[in-house]
Amino acid sequence: MLRKTLDRLLSIHFRTDIGNSKLDHLEQDVWRKIRMQAADVALPWYEKMAMAFSVPQFRYASITTAVVLGLAFSPIMSSQYSASANEAMGLEVFASNTPYLLTNQFSGK
Repeated sequence: MLRKTLDRLLSIHFRTDIGNSKLDHLEQDVWRKIRMQAADVALPWYEKMAMAFSVPQFRYASITTAVVLGLAFSPIMSSQYSASANEAMGLEVFASNTPYLLTNQFSGK
């Protein structure tokens, strides 16, 4: 039964046009790919990062990760610093409870 199924599938496959009529350039294509891989290995890390940031999915993922981590850690980090420490360093403008933030103005704090 398995042999009949395989024979039927093979006959269906070979009846259709393969569509790879460019097999005469196969060796050149393979060598071109090998050279591209070798050139990619020789690139420094910062050029690889620049190439990665040119991919839109990578950019969206990195921005999303930064926003999620920022939102997750902002309550933890803001509770560690007291208002007196912020005032002593001159950072009261950047505090989460500053009256300059629009969210604090709307919430009535």
